[in-house]
Amino acid sequence: MLKKELSIFSDPGSHYQTSRGPVPLKLGSLTDGKMNKQPSKESLRDHFKRIFGLGQTRSHSKQTESKASEFIITLDILMELTPEYSLNHRIRVINQVCELAKSKKFEEHAVEAVWKAVEDMMHPEQPAEARHAVLLLLRAIIQGQGERLGPLRAHFFKIVLDYQPCNEDLAERLEVFKALTENGKDVTHLEEEIAGFVLLWMDIGLSADFLHVLVNLVKFNSCYLDENISLMVQKICLLCNRTTSSTDIEVALQVLDAVVCYNCLPSDSLTVFIITLCRTVNVKEFCESCWKLMRKVLGTHLGHSAVYTMCRIMEESVYSEDAALLRGAVFFVGMALWGAHRLPDLKITPTLVLPSFYKAMSCANEVVSYEIVLSISRLIKKYGRELQVVTWDVLLSIVERLLQQIQTMGSPDLKVIVYELLSTVEELYEQNDFLGSSQTLFSLVEKCADKRPDASVLTLISYRAQSIQPAKDGWLQNLLKLMEKFFRNESRTVIRIKVLDILSFVLSTNRQLYEEELIEVVVIPQLGQIAEDRDLSVRKQATQLLVDLAEGCSTHHFSSLLDIIEKVASRPLTCSLEGEREMSVESPMEDVRTAVLGLLDILQSKLYSLPASHASRVYELLISHLQLHYKNRYFSAIGSSIRLQVFDFLLMMRADSLHHLGVPNKDGVLRFSPYCHCDDGESEKRVAEKKTTGSVSPPTGSPTPAAPPSSIRTAYLPYSLAFSVLLQCLKMETDWKVLKLVLDKMSITIQYKVLILTSPCKIDHLCSTLCSTVSDRLISERLKKTPDGFSLTDVQLAVVPVLTALTSYHSHLEQSRQRELVQCLEKGLIYRCAKQCVVALTMCTVEMPDIMIKLLPALIVKLTHISATVAMASPMLEFLSTLVRLPHLYANFVAEQYVSVFAISLPYTNPSKFNQYIVSLAHHVIAMWFIRCRLPFRKDFVQYITKGLRSNALLPFDDTHEQSSFRARSTSLNERPKSLRMTKVAKQGPSANSPVRDLKDLSAMDAFRSRSISVSEHAVRR
Repeated sequence: MLKKELSIFSDPGSHYQTSRGPVPLKLGSLTDGKMNKQPSKESLRDHFKRIFGLGQTRSHSKQTESKASEFIITLDILMELTPEYSLNHRIRVINQVCELAKSKKFEEHAVEAVWKAVEDMMHPEQPAEARHAVLLLLRAIIQGQGERLGPLRAHFFKIVLDYQPCNEDLAERLEVFKALTENGKDVTHLEEEIAGFVLLWMDIGLSADFLHVLVNLVKFNSCYLDENISLMVQKICLLCNRTTSSTDIEVALQVLDAVVCYNCLPSDSLTVFIITLCRTVNVKEFCESCWKLMRKVLGTHLGHSAVYTMCRIMEESVYSEDAALLRGAVFFVGMALWGAHRLPDLKITPTLVLPSFYKAMSCANEVVSYEIVLSISRLIKKYGRELQVVTWDVLLSIVERLLQQIQTMGSPDLKVIVYELLSTVEELYEQNDFLGSSQTLFSLVEKCADKRPDASVLTLISYRAQSIQPAKDGWLQNLLKLMEKFFRNESRTVIRIKVLDILSFVLSTNRQLYEEELIEVVVIPQLGQIAEDRDLSVRKQATQLLVDLAEGCSTHHFSSLLDIIEKVASRPLTCSLEGEREMSVESPMEDVRTAVLGLLDILQSKLYSLPASHASRVYELLISHLQLHYKNRYFSAIGSSIRLQVFDFLLMMRADSLHHLGVPNKDGVLRFSPYCHCDDGESEKRVAEKKTTGSVSPPTGSPTPAAPPSSIRTAYLPYSLAFSVLLQCLKMETDWKVLKLVLDKMSITIQYKVLILTSPCKIDHLCSTLCSTVSDRLISERLKKTPDGFSLTDVQLAVVPVLTALTSYHSHLEQSRQRELVQCLEKGLIYRCAKQCVVALTMCTVEMPDIMIKLLPALIVKLTHISATVAMASPMLEFLSTLVRLPHLYANFVAEQYVSVFAISLPYTNPSKFNQYIVSLAHHVIAMWFIRCRLPFRKDFVQYITKGLRSNALLPFDDTHEQSSFRARSTSLNERPKSLRMTKVAKQGPSANSPVRDLKDLSAMDAFRSRSISVSEHAVRR
């Protein structure tokens, strides 16, 4: 019945009438939100009630309230939307209804009535303006009345779908579709026809705006697009390949990404998909997004098929002229299999795809060749050590074709990277990681030898020099001729160094059988005067060769080799202004550095081999070299670097309980020598006692018929020689880096007492030197190359740990020196090294009680000057905790010292400033000292401790006025027991109520508090 009533709007000639004829609509009435009704007008609902014979009934109150906000479309409004009025008048009314539809909810069935009134304006013969107005009305109704439309959504979708002419008004229709589907997210009631609509629209209006909607359609409703997803992908790919608009390409890639992520890329679309990405990746701004999309596809079940497709593209002749396509395929395959973000799930070896790369070069193209070079360079650099022979054969074939192409192509960039690729392969060969055919490789190098750098040509010479081996007749004479021609009579540095490399190689491979012949015939005659050579690089390289040779030499030729090295090491290290150059620039004294560092390597090796005299001579040579530094003031950059290395080695030396010397190797493993000792007492006896253990037995290859003399089997390396040079360093060193290393490592080295005490090391002298260093304010002027903000405090921070370690040598220190040590640590309490000083003083209380018992009272008071900070909490409390367990040290404490202890501890009970461990330790210290103090003192301390705890431990939890009663630091001693705040009076007798001694008057205490200073504040002022 309702449909019949609504049908009256479908007839353009029919309209609502009154007894007076047609009622015109007043446009002004639409501006009122609720539409004031005229007596002669009736609403659509009243009209329906009159038709069905329904009188005025009283509706329920709840229903009345729910309907009150609905907008009622009157018959007059509907009349003005019908064809009875002019087109312009209807469009104006439609525009006003649009505004109402967005802001008001229409009454039930009003939308149908409005649509029936205007649907004639959608006919193809109507002007575009009319159709646009109706489409705008539909969009407004959908946006404002969307939740009430229900099945009408399908009807409106049908209007957009069957719109005629189909290729016009695309933008307006798309806006209606976007509103209807919430920009592609909701297709309720449209599920069956949405896929066909998408295909239709892709044919007539494939724009970026529609593609944005399509992204959401794929993301939220992909299941309704499955049947046509393949055609969709093909059309999107076609758009990417044809369009020049970056916006279209970007959105198209987003659609393809949505298909891959939220649907399943059809296998029949894989080829066109791959081709599209291979071409699009050449556009710089889409390179990254294309790679991410390709990586997603390669991570699916189609990954292997995608790689196969790209290989087929590279091999097929139909694509041989398409440079962009081939370049993209090469890029994707390389990145997927061995790039920075390769896919481990792709079980494809480079051997399977490299032939396709070779095929892609069949038609010479600079762009494709360039991409291939980049890809295989990445492969060789990352996985060159793992490539097998078959793979290298294909790679070298590609390199050979590249070398042919660069002869015809004039691209300088391509030539550069091809030669760099060849250099990369040569580097692998030099590192013995090249598993391909060396003959083929050097044939390629030889083909372009005139274009190769010197290093490459010299590698070729090195390869050819491999024929110099004992299996060849006259090989030793051939080596001598090579040295004569390319070393002694040659001026080019690189060539001479290469010949030295060849000599080193021959020595390393044949020294076991031919060492003496090689040294006598070649090494000594050719390198005997190397110290006078003018070429620094050659001197350095030859010195290194001599070091390597001497390190493994155990014959009488060792002395000859060491003589040559000593000549190099003895060259002066002074060179006007050049001595102060940065280490980044090679110093003219770099060969001296090589010689000295080589001596360190020789010593570390000779410690564990016979004859032991070799190690002794090298050790003495190193010590004499360091003495020359301070004697001749070699304070250049190269000299500092040499001292840094030598001191580091000397400070790493250790001794075991049998006085055997040892040095950690490069892996940090410490092994002691069976032949070298740090003292000169009965070495043979210790060796005999130790023979039962395999660790100190002579090497299995050593001769056994007769025991060698003691002077050969053992050697005495007194550490006192190194110790004296270390003392010189502390007094004269000008390089802060060297001095800091010595101080840092000395604190560990002197913990090994066997090493220090088995030779006459001047411990007393060391202590005096360190103490003077702590207070030496001129040391900042002496030291060079210091970091920004360097001060005396930095030196003190390095010295204090050494002083701490020296406390264990108290029995070897004089009483005056011990006192000087403690007083030095006390001075450090006002600097930034206060924390380390407190730790050292803790050690002193344990190690030197006789000295500390006299200095403790004053020390305790000085500790109250230090602010209670997080950094100082642990050392301060641990000092007090340690001291309380040594009652003989504080047996003579008076009240002032006990109050100082409590004043130090109380601030650390603040839980808002310190962690639970510190707070607990502070309470423990307070409790222990309270228990240990004399009974008559306790009564006077209770109030002081209670008030301090209330001000610190309870302050964060108390909101009363007491928060401000204990603002001042407890360490300032301004809150003290009542008996301790009295002015100075006569000493009390034994019968007095409190035996606590009186302190100084109040003015003195104020002055004392004013001297209290925070360590951090003092550091800032410095």
